[in-house]
Order: sequence, then structure tokens, then C-alpha cells
Amino acid sequence: MEYKDRKKDILDILYANGRVSVLQLAKTLFVSEMTIRRDLSEMEKDGVLKRYRGGAVLTAVSSEMPISQRFFVDESEKIYLSKKAINFLSDDLTIFIDSSSTCHYIIPYINRFKNITIVTNSVNALLIASKSQIPCILLGGKYYCQDMCFVGSIAEQYANGVNVDVAFFSALGLSEDGIISDRDIEQTMIRKIIMSHSKKNIFLFEKNKLNKIYVHTLCHKTDVDEVFIST
Repeated sequence: MEYKDRKKDILDILYANGRVSVLQLAKTLFVSEMTIRRDLSEMEKDGVLKRYRGGAVLTAVSSEMPISQRFFVDESEKIYLSKKAINFLSDDLTIFIDSSSTCHYIIPYINRFKNITIVTNSVNALLIASKSQIPCILLGGKYYCQDMCFVGSIAEQYANGVNVDVAFFSALGLSEDGIISDRDIEQTMIRKIIMSHSKKNIFLFEKNKLNKIYVHTLCHKTDVDEVFIST
């Protein structure tokens, strides 16, 4: 099978599933994993897809990708950021993890510490935490399927009633002059409320979010305790 034919088949599989592993493609198309990796590299150069370790997802504006796909994008950067973030963890804390896929990479490291409780509006964060039996408080409200999280007035009411020691966030943009912004007003509101009830606020940004600004301002980087940017 020629590359152009494999490319069509790979795209068909991606359109059907959203993401796919190298192993699955190799088995389906009866070629080696090395061939698939080479094909995916070429397709990524063409802007057709985005690779992650062991597979690929369709290219889209990151905010338009479901979190089930976005979670795997820029994985190495998210791991780097999570290792920076855990310097703010210690025993006996209540922490907030927001609905961004970036912050969810922190969760597997929490078991290094004792008696940490997670507050979150993210169902995805809850599912990851449950694998390690980490106690969670889930903010209820209107369910936003794209990001598997709760938003809206009920979620905001819940958020106003909790106090946390450390809160971890990301957002779509960090401008050159330090404005942190997003295009989703409801998630921005949850973050603002939690920030006002947190002793420390930490933001994590992959480098593709730099020098960008969106319609809803969350805060300025000088308003938070730490901003980490991936290398």
C-alpha cells in the first residue's frame, strides 16, 4: 500500500475515533510500527494531525478538541509542568485542579503525599484521581461535555463555598504583557471564584499558549503566586 493510500485510511480511522495508537494502525493497515510513525510524522508536518507518544489525534483548535483527545497533546510539556507544580504540594492540603488537561497531569504525583483532598469541577480529574483512591470533592452544576466539567451558576455557588490551600490552573492564552485569558466565560468564572478562595494560585502554560489573548480576561500574571511555562 502506498503512502497516499495509507494516509487516507489513517484519516478515516481518525475521523471515526478522534485518536488512534501506532499499534492499532500498524495492525489495521498491515505495516510496521516504524512505517506508521514515519507516516504520522509526515502528516503532522502537513498539519493534518497532532502526534503524541504512541499515537495521534486530529488537528483542531485546542479548545475545540474534546478533553479525551486534548489530554494526549503536548504530553511531554504537561509532564514537565506537573513536575514543577508538585513543588507546591505537601501533606494535609486541600487543592483545586481545574478542568484543563494540563493540570490533570499533576494528579498521579499526589500519592507521594498524605491526606491531600482534591476539589475540582472536572469529571476527568475525578476519574484520574479515583484510580489512586485520592479523596475528591466535585463541584456540581451544568455539565459541559466538551471538557467533561461542571460550570454555570450552581457550580459557581459551590465554588464560593470552598476554601483551598493551593489551586492549579491553565488557560488558553498568556499575552506578552502578562494577561491570562480564555474564550470560555463560564470556566473563567469558576477559576476567578476559586482564585479568591485559595491561599496560593499556580498557572501552567504550554509554550503554544504564549503571546495569545482571548476575549475574557481572567487575571494578570502578577495577580498569581507562580506561572510555569514549558520549555
